[in-house]
Amino acid sequence: MITNGTAALRRLTFPGFRGPILVAAMLTAVVALPDGRLHNRFTLLPLFMIGLIFPLLLIGVVVVGATVSWPLTRLRRPGTSALLGVALGCAAIVLGMSVPGQDVALLSVGVLTLIGLPFAWLLWQQWSVAGPAGGPAGRWRWAVAPLLVAATALTVTQTDPAEARFALARPALTDWAAHALATHEARPEWVAGYRLTETEVTHDGVKFAIAGTGLFAHHGYAYFPSGAPAFGYYTPLGNDWYEWSGPDRF
Repeated sequence: MITNGTAALRRLTFPGFRGPILVAAMLTAVVALPDGRLHNRFTLLPLFMIGLIFPLLLIGVVVVGATVSWPLTRLRRPGTSALLGVALGCAAIVLGMSVPGQDVALLSVGVLTLIGLPFAWLLWQQWSVAGPAGGPAGRWRWAVAPLLVAATALTVTQTDPAEARFALARPALTDWAAHALATHEARPEWVAGYRLTETEVTHDGVKFAIAGTGLFAHHGYAYFPSGAPAFGYYTPLGNDWYEWSGPDRF
């Protein structure tokens, strides 16, 4: 058992795993520090992607076309590192859609990973360290990436990840809100996987923003046992809970 664990850890030092490890590190940093500098930079990334994405894709196609041997040799099956990269990109997209107003930084990480991975994988085929033709055993590997992407697309289009995540976190958030109303004190903290910020206790309820959400306005949840105020943007979620969004920052 120890030998197998050591061998698995040693594999992570291979060149092919450096990309997924980098993506995992970025994803962890963005999730753990939703109000950190790295998160803010990824939030602004879509504004630059609009003008750069097509030129970058064109450059990628040219580079791949100049690097890949023609006629194209038989591609190796996707390895564990490539499939891990796809899974991380899909996870970032689902997580980005699981908060009110969406987390643009997480969506940026996911989209960049899924766009850049095919080009990186094709370039990897030409390296001698990539391994013999055919690649790892198992033809099922060809189906994993398309299935992961399809499952992610169905999840974010046919369901509401934010609603599902809130339903799981509702009991813990309700306990937190009840304690805040009883003590008239609410602090920014982690509760049920959310980083609560801009916490505010009023005479009839408590509200907070979710760190890292929204691009042009803050988004969060509010707990009003007596009903939501007449002013503001509140969407009822049931059981005295509401989703709210602040005014646009621009």
